[in-house]
Amino acid sequence: MQRLKILPLILDHQTFFQNPSNIIPRNISVSPCLDGREINLIYGPLHAGKTSFLKYVAGLVQGVKVYINFGDSRFQELGPECFQEIEEIAAEVYLKGNENEAENVYYFLDEIQNFPGWENWVDRLNREGAGVFVTSSSSSLLNKDIASRFTGRTRSLKLLPFSFKEYLTLKGLRVPKPNFLTPSRCDEMLCLFLKYFENGGFPAVIKDGNFLLSGEYFEEILNNGVISRYNVQDAEGLKKLAIFLISNMASEYAIDTLKRASGIENEDTVRAYLDYLEEAFLLYRNPLLNPVSENEKETNQEKKVPCKVYAGDTGFFKTVFPNYPDSLGLRFENLVFLELLRRDKQVSYFRDRRECDFLLTEKDSQAVQAAVQVSVYFGTPAVREREVLGLLAAMEEYGLNEGLILTMDDEGVIEIPDEDREKKRIVINSVWKWMLE
Repeated sequence: MQRLKILPLILDHQTFFQNPSNIIPRNISVSPCLDGREINLIYGPLHAGKTSFLKYVAGLVQGVKVYINFGDSRFQELGPECFQEIEEIAAEVYLKGNENEAENVYYFLDEIQNFPGWENWVDRLNREGAGVFVTSSSSSLLNKDIASRFTGRTRSLKLLPFSFKEYLTLKGLRVPKPNFLTPSRCDEMLCLFLKYFENGGFPAVIKDGNFLLSGEYFEEILNNGVISRYNVQDAEGLKKLAIFLISNMASEYAIDTLKRASGIENEDTVRAYLDYLEEAFLLYRNPLLNPVSENEKETNQEKKVPCKVYAGDTGFFKTVFPNYPDSLGLRFENLVFLELLRRDKQVSYFRDRRECDFLLTEKDSQAVQAAVQVSVYFGTPAVREREVLGLLAAMEEYGLNEGLILTMDDEGVIEIPDEDREKKRIVINSVWKWMLE
């Protein structure tokens, strides 16, 4: 009886998956994923293009390709015993007539976190020589239990909403070299960037030109990726918390403030809800690298180290709480933060008497590699002084000779002599050119 339920679940999605037309290649190196020796864990928010990425990868490999969409609600009626049935059906349907390809079998498993017991099955598939590609809309795919089970046999790829380069590709436009543009071409790129900045990077939002979709995505992620997944009891409080944080993106927070904004009285519940929202990629927390003082470390209520919160997509801002007063500078900072994540940077921020928006650190040694300041408009003397001094403070703290300031459309270089008669070099670049690099 279960076999009769599983067969249509496998077959219904194959036609869709086998059609690789109109796939936009992502700015991610896929070559290491194709050797088949490791389990490929592909994670990111719903609607960011993970299924399309699977289709793209499937077009690069030769062999039998089995696609299973565990996001299909019909799988909820089945148990872990269905895995053996899936293999048997796949052998009958796909290996028949393709015996010469039988040695190369690939499983593409979409949204597998929805199905209990998947780890044992994926472990066995990999040990038996199958290529395995797994997607999840929850960062819990990377938790310690899974990491220990698959030690040395996984490769993780983070897939976020489209970058500006991917946005241009989806629009059918050639991605230009940023330093070889005519003035008119620069104006064109800036206009395109502003649309991207305003509406966000979800592929369907870009393709359809319907920014309201991001509001629907917010509701779907909140309901399916958080409330249902974690059996949240105070759904209204959770939603108030998420809306408050997204409408105050790129800002620090205190737990007491979040309790008042959400109406949630229990501090541990607020912290748990923050974890859930981050696991579903609705928001990210970015820590302060250098707590201001030992006293602040002792009294800060968010796990001893202050954090800034960033939204999972800049398009959320005007669809989740459209009447909230806009802060262009904070949305701009949020955009840069997401791009740094796409580039697989480990990010934190700096503050003493002054502040620097982003410090980039090495993942192993935690050594600071770079400092980045973000400023929408850089023209007035007061703004220039504030941003330059904040960046210099971080550079001096961590022994950096060069820093970067990203603006909407300003460019240049500032050289500042220091006490050792050396020069600190600050590069000013427009953010859209930086995103084209």
